[in-house]
Amino acid sequence: MKIFSVFILLIYWSIMILAPVMSKNSIKNQNKELKIVSNF
Repeated sequence: MKIFSVFILLIYWSIMILAPVMSKNSIKNQNKELKIVSNF
């Protein structure tokens, strides 16, 4: 049970650390798409 809870904590912290990074990448991609659309 202890190993299981540690595993959940690791997943939780990895999501907390990766979520802002992923959102920054998606915002950059959206800006690129907007520029491409505005060119047409």
